Amino acid sequence: MSLITATSLSKSFGAEDIFRGVTFSVPKGARLAIVGPNGCGKTTLLRILVGEDEASSGTVARARSARIGYLP
Repeated sequence: MSLITATSLSKSFGAEDIFRGVTFSVPKGARLAIVGPNGCGKTTLLRILVGEDEASSGTVARARSARIGYLP
């Protein structure tokens, strides 16, 4: 059972793609690290996953029991 599933997520600001085509699933009990250089979209992805921002395209499905958060 997945706590969260992202399918074909993309985010753009104007003509600039921050990321595109991101697909993954986080199973129950998994630990997750998002690592990358400044400006690659890590915080933007997290904001989309918790529902604070919307993706330009794609879908996010969260389990009803999932509590998702992050420390900026």
